[in-house]
Amino acid sequence: MRTVLGVTGIRSEYDIMSSVFRTIKEHPELKLQLAVTGAHLSDAYGRTLEDIRNDGFEIVDEIESLINGDQASARVKGLGIQLQGLVQTVLRIKPDWLLVLGDREESIATALVGAYMNIPVAHVAGGDRVVGNVDDQVRHAVTKLAHIHFTTNRESTGRILRLGEQEFRVFDVGNPGLDRLLQVPELDIETIGNRLGFSVPAGKPMVMLIQHVISTEIDDAYRQMRITLEAVAELGLPTILSYPNSDAGGQQMIRAIREFEQLPEIYAFKNIPRLEFVNLMRKSACLLGNSSAGILEAPLLKLPVVNVGNRQKGRLHAENVQFVLHDKDQIKKAVTKACFDPDYRSYVSACANPYGDGQSSLRIADTLAYTPIDEKLLIKDITY
Repeated sequence: MRTVLGVTGIRSEYDIMSSVFRTIKEHPELKLQLAVTGAHLSDAYGRTLEDIRNDGFEIVDEIESLINGDQASARVKGLGIQLQGLVQTVLRIKPDWLLVLGDREESIATALVGAYMNIPVAHVAGGDRVVGNVDDQVRHAVTKLAHIHFTTNRESTGRILRLGEQEFRVFDVGNPGLDRLLQVPELDIETIGNRLGFSVPAGKPMVMLIQHVISTEIDDAYRQMRITLEAVAELGLPTILSYPNSDAGGQQMIRAIREFEQLPEIYAFKNIPRLEFVNLMRKSACLLGNSSAGILEAPLLKLPVVNVGNRQKGRLHAENVQFVLHDKDQIKKAVTKACFDPDYRSYVSACANPYGDGQSSLRIADTLAYTPIDEKLLIKDITY
């Protein structure tokens, strides 16, 4: 039986990976252990470590790495702490695989540990192209360090191969975030409201708002968040708001949120559990902001998305997304179209998701179970 050490650092990434972790845990040839770090351990971001515990996964280490700062230096300082902690975890656990998603601190830390300590790294969601954020550079750096690549779409597969990665290392499995959408049970809006403590007026379309900072636009984070909130306030639609992630500039966004969250139509939450989050996506008329959920998962639910600003710019997307600038009138116009234009909503309902079929988790688990761990895997070469 092979031991897979999954590394998770933030709620959004964990929600995408939760179905993968569940499938690995239940696989007869695999044993799952988790190292939990970053925002998961912070009360300011909902202490989502408890969600992981409640899901029944074995947590073998808690690496406290989040720096309580709002400057660009905070993330890289936290990365240094995370890297040192993860080295000690790996020395103790001696896993057969390291598994990580994406483009944040935990992904580059995991890839560096595996490369230097000769432990194969399986990387999920490499090859995506997103312009204007440091995460894009991190994602490609992790790709060059990792031993196995689980891509979410054919375009990303091609991009990884053009980076010089050997073909036997690349598996187009689809986006595992779709798996959870198919697995989470249905809740009606009244039940969701009772569980979270809000009530949506009957007959009004509901908006979800998730907006994060772009690493190259930290100084503009407060203004950008305020513009979106001004648009929401003027639209007067019930809006479920999830706090931004732990990136530098996030505290400035939270300052803007606190100036608006007392409005009767805005319901703000530090963290929304997976069951309620997925069902809110199912019940919403529009997803507003710049979350990757709008690009990767919303098409499966035929959910219209208004993506504000440069985050997600250049990323492969379905026909459900409108891209607008940080401009109040543009935001209002796009949200109104998403919620009330029957022709547009019909158009979105026919969109195709380029990110797979919701069956990624088993493909990932089987690959980890049956791929030979030998010199061919561990000694990387470049194809050009």
